[in-house]
Amino acid sequence: MELKGAIKKVSVVVITYKHEKFIRQTLESIVSQKTNFDFELIIAEDFSPDKTRSICEEFAEQYPAVVRLLPSDRNYGAMANFIRAIDACTGKYIAMCEGDDYWIDDHKLQKQFDFMEANPDFTLCFTGVEVIDEIGWNKDPSHFLPKPEKDIYTIEDIILSEMNIVPTPTIFFKNVLPKPFPDFYVNTLVGDMGVQLFTAQKGKFKYLDEKMAVYRNHSGGMTKSKENIEMGNGVLLKLFGDFNEYSEYKYNAVFRKRFLADAKAKLIYGAKDKTGINKLKHYLKEMPVYLKYSDKLDIKEIVYYHFILFAPTLLKLFQRKSHTSV
Repeated sequence: MELKGAIKKVSVVVITYKHEKFIRQTLESIVSQKTNFDFELIIAEDFSPDKTRSICEEFAEQYPAVVRLLPSDRNYGAMANFIRAIDACTGKYIAMCEGDDYWIDDHKLQKQFDFMEANPDFTLCFTGVEVIDEIGWNKDPSHFLPKPEKDIYTIEDIILSEMNIVPTPTIFFKNVLPKPFPDFYVNTLVGDMGVQLFTAQKGKFKYLDEKMAVYRNHSGGMTKSKENIEMGNGVLLKLFGDFNEYSEYKYNAVFRKRFLADAKAKLIYGAKDKTGINKLKHYLKEMPVYLKYSDKLDIKEIVYYHFILFAPTLLKLFQRKSHTSV
Protein backbone atom coordinates (compact mmCIF):
# COMPACT_ATOMS: atom_id res chain seq x y z
CA MET A 1 0.00 0.00 0.00
CA GLU A 2 1.23 3.46 -0.84
CA LEU A 3 2.39 5.58 2.05
CA LYS A 4 0.09 8.39 3.09
CA GLY A 5 1.56 11.77 2.19
CA ALA A 6 3.33 10.65 -0.99
CA ILE A 7 3.00 13.03 -3.94
CA LYS A 8 0.06 12.08 -6.17
CA LYS A 9 -0.73 12.82 -9.81
CA VAL A 10 -4.06 14.44 -8.94
CA SER A 11 -5.34 16.31 -5.90
CA VAL A 12 -9.11 16.42 -5.42
CA VAL A 13 -10.35 19.33 -3.31
CA VAL A 14 -13.63 19.15 -1.40
CA ILE A 15 -14.75 22.28 0.44
CA THR A 16 -17.52 21.52 2.89
CA TYR A 17 -19.55 23.31 5.53
CA LYS A 18 -22.92 22.23 6.94
CA HIS A 19 -23.29 19.52 4.28
CA GLU A 20 -24.43 16.73 6.58
CA LYS A 21 -27.18 15.67 4.14
CA PHE A 22 -24.88 15.54 1.12
CA ILE A 23 -21.23 14.97 2.05
CA ARG A 24 -21.33 11.17 2.23
CA GLN A 25 -22.53 10.94 -1.37
CA THR A 26 -19.89 13.46 -2.43
CA LEU A 27 -17.01 11.58 -0.84
CA GLU A 28 -18.21 8.17 -2.00
CA SER A 29 -18.34 9.42 -5.59
CA ILE A 30 -14.68 10.46 -5.32
CA VAL A 31 -13.06 7.54 -3.48
CA SER A 32 -14.80 5.15 -5.91
CA GLN A 33 -12.99 6.66 -8.90
CA LYS A 34 -11.22 4.09 -11.09
CA THR A 35 -7.80 5.34 -12.18
CA ASN A 36 -4.41 3.99 -13.24
CA PHE A 37 -2.71 6.70 -11.16
CA ASP A 38 -2.71 7.67 -7.50
CA PHE A 39 -4.78 10.60 -6.31
CA GLU A 40 -5.34 12.34 -3.00
CA LEU A 41 -8.55 13.72 -1.56
CA ILE A 42 -8.09 16.96 0.38
CA ILE A 43 -11.13 17.68 2.58
CA ALA A 44 -11.38 21.21 3.97
CA GLU A 45 -14.19 20.95 6.52
CA ASP A 46 -14.88 24.36 8.00
CA PHE A 47 -15.95 23.66 11.60
CA SER A 48 -19.53 22.72 10.76
CA PRO A 49 -22.10 22.75 13.61
CA ASP A 50 -23.73 19.57 12.25
CA LYS A 51 -22.35 16.04 11.61
CA THR A 52 -20.35 16.97 8.51
CA ARG A 53 -17.04 16.67 10.38
CA SER A 54 -17.74 13.23 11.80
CA ILE A 55 -18.69 11.88 8.37
CA CYS A 56 -15.44 13.26 6.93
CA GLU A 57 -13.52 11.61 9.77
CA GLU A 58 -15.10 8.27 8.87
CA PHE A 59 -13.71 8.53 5.34
CA ALA A 60 -10.29 9.66 6.57
CA GLU A 61 -10.13 6.59 8.80
CA GLN A 62 -11.44 4.23 6.12
CA TYR A 63 -9.18 5.54 3.31
CA PRO A 64 -5.97 6.67 5.05
CA ALA A 65 -3.84 6.35 1.88
CA VAL A 66 -6.16 8.67 -0.04
CA VAL A 67 -7.92 11.11 2.28
CA ARG A 68 -6.28 14.07 3.99
CA LEU A 69 -8.71 15.80 6.31
CA LEU A 70 -7.45 19.26 7.19
CA PRO A 71 -7.58 20.44 10.83
CA SER A 72 -10.80 22.16 11.79
CA ASP A 73 -10.23 24.08 15.01
CA ARG A 74 -12.24 27.12 13.94
CA ASN A 75 -14.43 28.47 11.15
CA TYR A 76 -12.14 29.88 8.46
CA GLY A 77 -14.78 31.24 6.09
CA ALA A 78 -15.31 30.25 2.47
CA MET A 79 -12.25 31.74 0.75
CA ALA A 80 -9.74 31.09 3.55
CA ASN A 81 -10.94 27.50 3.73
CA PHE A 82 -10.63 27.11 -0.03
CA ILE A 83 -7.15 28.61 -0.11
CA ARG A 84 -5.84 26.35 2.65
CA ALA A 85 -7.15 23.37 0.67
CA ILE A 86 -5.42 24.51 -2.53
CA ASP A 87 -2.19 25.15 -0.60
CA ALA A 88 -2.31 21.55 0.64
CA CYS A 89 -2.48 20.08 -2.86
CA THR A 90 0.60 18.22 -4.10
CA GLY A 91 -0.79 16.94 -7.41
CA LYS A 92 0.22 17.96 -10.90
CA TYR A 93 -3.50 18.51 -11.46
CA ILE A 94 -6.34 19.64 -9.20
CA ALA A 95 -9.99 18.62 -9.41
CA MET A 96 -12.77 20.27 -7.43
CA CYS A 97 -16.11 19.18 -6.01
CA GLU A 98 -17.99 21.11 -3.35
CA GLY A 99 -19.53 19.16 -0.49
CA ASP A 100 -23.09 19.38 -1.79
CA ASP A 101 -22.29 18.17 -5.33
CA TYR A 102 -21.10 14.75 -6.51
CA TRP A 103 -19.69 12.82 -9.47
CA ILE A 104 -21.65 10.34 -11.55
CA ASP A 105 -18.88 8.87 -13.72
CA ASP A 106 -16.46 6.47 -12.04
CA HIS A 107 -13.89 7.29 -14.73
CA LYS A 108 -14.18 11.08 -14.52
CA LEU A 109 -10.68 11.66 -13.20
CA GLN A 110 -9.13 9.18 -15.63
CA LYS A 111 -10.81 10.74 -18.67
CA GLN A 112 -9.78 14.26 -17.72
CA PHE A 113 -6.27 13.19 -16.76
CA ASP A 114 -5.79 11.40 -20.09
CA PHE A 115 -6.91 14.46 -22.04
CA MET A 116 -4.67 16.86 -20.14
CA GLU A 117 -1.64 14.60 -20.44
CA ALA A 118 -2.16 14.31 -24.20
CA ASN A 119 -2.78 18.05 -24.71
CA PRO A 120 -0.22 20.14 -22.80
CA ASP A 121 -1.43 23.41 -24.35
CA PHE A 122 -4.62 23.12 -22.26
CA THR A 123 -4.64 24.15 -18.61
CA LEU A 124 -8.19 23.20 -17.67
CA CYS A 125 -10.90 20.83 -18.82
CA PHE A 126 -14.49 20.52 -17.69
CA THR A 127 -17.53 18.41 -18.50
CA GLY A 128 -21.28 18.50 -18.72
CA VAL A 129 -23.31 18.43 -15.53
CA GLU A 130 -26.72 17.33 -14.32
CA VAL A 131 -28.63 19.89 -12.27
CA ILE A 132 -30.82 18.95 -9.33
CA ASP A 133 -33.01 21.94 -8.57
CA GLU A 134 -34.39 21.56 -5.07
CA ILE A 135 -35.62 25.15 -4.88
CA GLY A 136 -37.82 25.34 -7.96
CA TRP A 137 -36.47 28.65 -9.21
CA ASN A 138 -36.78 27.59 -12.82
CA LYS A 139 -38.64 24.85 -14.68
CA ASP A 140 -35.49 24.21 -16.68
CA PRO A 141 -32.58 23.57 -14.28
CA SER A 142 -30.09 24.02 -17.12
CA HIS A 143 -30.93 27.73 -16.83
CA PHE A 144 -28.30 27.86 -14.08
CA LEU A 145 -25.58 26.09 -16.05
CA PRO A 146 -26.18 26.34 -19.81
CA LYS A 147 -24.55 23.78 -22.09
CA PRO A 148 -21.37 25.17 -23.70
CA GLU A 149 -21.73 26.12 -27.35
CA LYS A 150 -18.23 24.95 -28.33
CA ASP A 151 -15.50 22.70 -27.01
CA ILE A 152 -12.46 25.02 -26.80
CA TYR A 153 -12.38 28.25 -24.78
CA THR A 154 -9.84 31.02 -24.23
CA ILE A 155 -9.50 33.63 -21.52
CA GLU A 156 -11.41 36.04 -23.75
CA ASP A 157 -14.38 33.66 -23.73
CA ILE A 158 -14.27 33.39 -19.95
CA ILE A 159 -14.21 37.15 -19.50
CA LEU A 160 -17.01 37.87 -21.96
CA SER A 161 -19.36 35.04 -21.02
CA GLU A 162 -22.62 36.29 -19.49
CA MET A 163 -22.82 33.18 -17.30
CA ASN A 164 -20.25 30.89 -15.75
CA ILE A 165 -19.77 28.18 -18.37
CA VAL A 166 -17.52 25.97 -16.21
CA PRO A 167 -19.45 23.95 -13.59
CA THR A 168 -17.31 23.81 -10.44
CA PRO A 169 -17.82 20.06 -9.71
CA THR A 170 -16.36 19.21 -13.14
CA ILE A 171 -13.22 21.39 -13.02
CA PHE A 172 -9.87 19.65 -13.60
CA PHE A 173 -6.87 21.94 -14.04
CA LYS A 174 -3.09 22.15 -13.97
CA ASN A 175 -1.66 23.15 -10.63
CA VAL A 176 -0.38 26.48 -11.94
CA LEU A 177 -2.10 28.82 -9.49
CA PRO A 178 0.08 31.61 -8.06
CA LYS A 179 1.73 30.99 -4.70
CA PRO A 180 1.05 32.88 -2.62
CA PHE A 181 -2.24 34.17 -3.97
CA PRO A 182 -2.43 37.93 -4.57
CA ASP A 183 -4.33 39.89 -1.95
CA PHE A 184 -7.24 40.75 -4.23
CA TYR A 185 -7.98 37.05 -4.68
CA VAL A 186 -7.73 36.25 -0.98
CA ASN A 187 -10.42 38.86 -0.33
CA THR A 188 -12.88 37.94 -3.08
CA LEU A 189 -16.01 35.79 -2.83
CA VAL A 190 -15.78 34.19 -6.27
CA GLY A 191 -12.93 31.75 -5.86
CA ASP A 192 -13.90 29.45 -8.72
CA MET A 193 -13.88 32.32 -11.22
CA GLY A 194 -10.46 33.37 -9.98
CA VAL A 195 -9.20 29.84 -10.64
CA GLN A 196 -10.49 30.10 -14.19
CA LEU A 197 -8.76 33.41 -14.81
CA PHE A 198 -5.43 32.27 -13.37
CA THR A 199 -5.40 29.06 -15.40
CA ALA A 200 -6.78 30.65 -18.58
CA GLN A 201 -3.75 32.96 -18.57
CA LYS A 202 -1.56 29.97 -19.30
CA GLY A 203 -3.57 27.87 -21.72
CA LYS A 204 -6.88 26.88 -23.26
CA PHE A 205 -9.94 25.21 -21.74
CA LYS A 206 -11.48 22.03 -23.12
CA TYR A 207 -15.12 21.01 -22.78
CA LEU A 208 -15.67 17.25 -22.73
CA ASP A 209 -19.22 16.61 -23.89
CA GLU A 210 -20.23 14.09 -21.22
CA LYS A 211 -22.19 14.63 -18.02
CA MET A 212 -19.84 13.52 -15.25
CA ALA A 213 -21.14 15.38 -12.18
CA VAL A 214 -24.25 16.68 -10.45
CA TYR A 215 -24.70 20.28 -9.35
CA ARG A 216 -27.22 20.61 -6.54
CA ASN A 217 -29.21 23.85 -6.37
CA HIS A 218 -30.57 24.02 -2.83
CA SER A 219 -31.54 26.63 -0.26
CA GLY A 220 -28.46 26.01 1.88
CA GLY A 221 -25.99 26.69 -0.93
CA MET A 222 -23.57 29.52 -0.19
CA THR A 223 -24.38 31.44 -3.39
CA LYS A 224 -28.13 31.21 -2.70
CA SER A 225 -28.24 33.61 0.23
CA LYS A 226 -30.01 36.87 -0.54
CA GLU A 227 -26.95 38.92 0.40
CA ASN A 228 -24.59 36.99 -1.88
CA ILE A 229 -26.99 37.07 -4.82
CA GLU A 230 -27.35 40.85 -4.55
CA MET A 231 -23.63 41.50 -4.37
CA GLY A 232 -22.60 38.75 -6.81
CA ASN A 233 -22.26 40.76 -10.00
CA GLY A 234 -20.47 43.60 -8.26
CA VAL A 235 -18.02 41.19 -6.67
CA LEU A 236 -17.34 39.55 -10.04
CA LEU A 237 -16.70 42.88 -11.73
CA LYS A 238 -14.33 43.88 -8.93
CA LEU A 239 -12.45 40.60 -9.44
CA PHE A 240 -12.22 41.35 -13.15
CA GLY A 241 -10.90 44.83 -12.45
CA ASP A 242 -8.33 43.57 -9.97
CA PHE A 243 -7.24 40.78 -12.30
CA ASN A 244 -6.93 43.28 -15.15
CA GLU A 245 -4.42 45.22 -13.06
CA TYR A 246 -2.70 42.02 -11.86
CA SER A 247 -2.16 40.87 -15.45
CA GLU A 248 -0.67 44.28 -16.27
CA TYR A 249 -3.63 45.13 -18.53
CA LYS A 250 -2.73 42.45 -21.06
CA TYR A 251 -6.44 41.81 -21.63
CA ASN A 252 -7.59 45.37 -21.09
CA ALA A 253 -9.54 45.62 -24.36
CA VAL A 254 -11.48 42.46 -23.51
CA PHE A 255 -12.22 43.60 -19.97
CA ARG A 256 -13.42 46.99 -21.22
CA LYS A 257 -15.79 45.22 -23.57
CA ARG A 258 -17.17 43.22 -20.66
CA PHE A 259 -17.43 46.29 -18.42
CA LEU A 260 -19.30 48.14 -21.18
CA ALA A 261 -21.79 45.30 -21.60
CA ASP A 262 -22.45 45.24 -17.86
CA ALA A 263 -22.75 49.03 -17.72
CA LYS A 264 -25.38 48.96 -20.49
CA ALA A 265 -27.35 46.25 -18.73
CA LYS A 266 -27.24 48.06 -15.41
CA LEU A 267 -28.21 51.37 -16.99
CA ILE A 268 -31.29 49.96 -18.70
CA TYR A 269 -32.48 47.04 -16.60
CA GLY A 270 -31.50 48.65 -13.34
CA ALA A 271 -34.02 51.41 -14.05
CA LYS A 272 -36.86 48.98 -14.76
CA ASP A 273 -38.69 49.46 -11.45
CA LYS A 274 -37.67 53.06 -10.82
CA THR A 275 -39.79 56.16 -11.40
CA GLY A 276 -39.49 59.91 -11.05
CA ILE A 277 -36.56 61.23 -9.07
CA ASN A 278 -35.26 57.71 -8.36
CA LYS A 279 -34.96 57.00 -12.08
CA LEU A 280 -33.13 60.30 -12.57
CA LYS A 281 -30.71 59.47 -9.74
CA HIS A 282 -30.11 56.07 -11.30
CA TYR A 283 -29.41 57.72 -14.65
CA LEU A 284 -26.98 60.24 -13.17
CA LYS A 285 -25.11 57.42 -11.42
CA GLU A 286 -24.97 54.83 -14.22
CA MET A 287 -24.69 56.88 -17.41
CA PRO A 288 -21.13 58.08 -16.59
CA VAL A 289 -20.08 54.45 -16.09
CA TYR A 290 -21.49 53.53 -19.49
CA LEU A 291 -19.70 56.49 -21.11
CA LYS A 292 -16.44 55.58 -19.34
CA TYR A 293 -16.18 52.29 -21.22
CA SER A 294 -17.56 53.53 -24.55
CA ASP A 295 -14.47 53.86 -26.73
CA LYS A 296 -16.55 55.36 -29.52
CA LEU A 297 -19.63 57.41 -28.75
CA ASP A 298 -22.61 56.02 -30.63
CA ILE A 299 -25.07 58.92 -30.71
CA LYS A 300 -27.92 56.77 -32.02
CA GLU A 301 -27.43 54.27 -29.22
CA ILE A 302 -27.30 57.00 -26.58
CA VAL A 303 -30.48 58.61 -27.91
CA TYR A 304 -32.15 55.18 -27.96
CA TYR A 305 -31.24 54.58 -24.32
CA HIS A 306 -32.62 57.97 -23.33
CA PHE A 307 -35.92 57.10 -24.97
CA ILE A 308 -35.98 53.75 -23.14
CA LEU A 309 -35.36 55.45 -19.82
CA PHE A 310 -37.48 58.56 -20.08
CA ALA A 311 -39.94 58.14 -22.97
CA PRO A 312 -40.65 54.41 -23.39
CA THR A 313 -44.23 55.01 -24.56
CA LEU A 314 -43.08 57.38 -27.28
CA LEU A 315 -40.41 54.88 -28.35
CA LYS A 316 -42.96 52.07 -28.63
CA LEU A 317 -45.23 54.32 -30.70
CA PHE A 318 -42.35 55.21 -33.02
CA GLN A 319 -41.33 51.58 -33.40
CA ARG A 320 -44.93 50.55 -34.14
CA LYS A 321 -45.24 53.18 -36.86
CA SER A 322 -41.90 52.17 -38.36
CA HIS A 323 -43.00 48.53 -38.42
CA THR A 324 -46.35 49.24 -40.11
CA SER A 325 -44.75 51.48 -42.75
CA VAL A 326 -42.40 48.71 -43.93
